[in-house]
Amino acid sequence: MPRPAVLVACAAAVTVLLVGGGVVALGGEDEPAEPEGSTSAAPFETTPLSAYDTSGVAVTRGPFCDRIDERQVTAALGGDTADSSSWQNGDTIDVGGGVEDVAHEFGCRYVAADGTVAQAWVFAPPVDAATAQQMVTTAGKAASCRVGTGPAFGAPTLALTCLAKDGSTRASYRGLFGDAWLVCEVDQPSGVTTDAADRAGRWCVGVLEATRTPAP
Repeated sequence: MPRPAVLVACAAAVTVLLVGGGVVALGGEDEPAEPEGSTSAAPFETTPLSAYDTSGVAVTRGPFCDRIDERQVTAALGGDTADSSSWQNGDTIDVGGGVEDVAHEFGCRYVAADGTVAQAWVFAPPVDAATAQQMVTTAGKAASCRVGTGPAFGAPTLALTCLAKDGSTRASYRGLFGDAWLVCEVDQPSGVTTDAADRAGRWCVGVLEATRTPAP
């Protein structure tokens, strides 16, 4: 995890069995009409980042994970969550390689059975534009990473796709919203052919919905 110095469609099929004189009729003209006023639940659909206006969005620098729609997590992972964790400002966490450090951010991480990871975090301390730009520049120079020309995610913003030696792909968006530095990413294992950048963008929309400050 970088440091500060960084869904299912439901289909309902109703079969009516009309039994008369030993004959079973399936469907057909005798099938009763759906009761007036009844509605079918619309399937959940994620929103691509390109279709979400992030301009003027204010993000709160605080806990947000319990506000993320679980369907967004399922969509980002491509399945159910097998493991999850969250952290808050001041928590001691594993920053990789068994090294522990104190977090200066609020975040959460979700893992699927196939190894796909979706995570997001927002820095606890405020970040100014100059510092944000420096972080964008530094992250953009990472080896085996490609800077994308994706939709804006804050200002400044960075869309990054990185290919690891094991064949896994990590796609992320990071950007400044007011004084809040927000990062969201999806890491998919080797063999997964889903467009990682699009998958991450849709996940980021779900994260923004959970982190954005409500209008007064």
